[in-house]
Amino acid sequence: MPPILVCFVEDSDLDFELGRMAIQLENPLTRILRAKSCQDGLKLMEDNDPQLMILDLNLPGCDGFRILKHIAQAIPDRLRRIVVFTTSSNPQDRTRALELGVSDFQTKSADPEEYLQTVRRMMSSSLS
Repeated sequence: MPPILVCFVEDSDLDFELGRMAIQLENPLTRILRAKSCQDGLKLMEDNDPQLMILDLNLPGCDGFRILKHIAQAIPDRLRRIVVFTTSSNPQDRTRALELGVSDFQTKSADPEEYLQTVRRMMSSSLS
């Protein structure tokens, strides 16, 4: 697999590290950028052209839907590169995100091994 760019918008250090590990296992040449807030996530997506963005909905000061709405207005072609990866199991959040145009919505597992497998599957399916 060739080198790719993945942007992670995640405030949890543990969740980011697990995600980073899973991404590197899938493709060691992946360049990974991280934002911990909505404002930084918006800037990251505007300033870069990632092949994949993994977005948590529960961020400090706002929810990830703010990012999705902004991208839908400013750079809508990038919505298909976004996977929402969150602790929310609310079906309304899932429906809302998919209606905005994201490629997938995944709920985080508390089990580290399952978490790693989910991220690896997201990488595989999003970049194939």
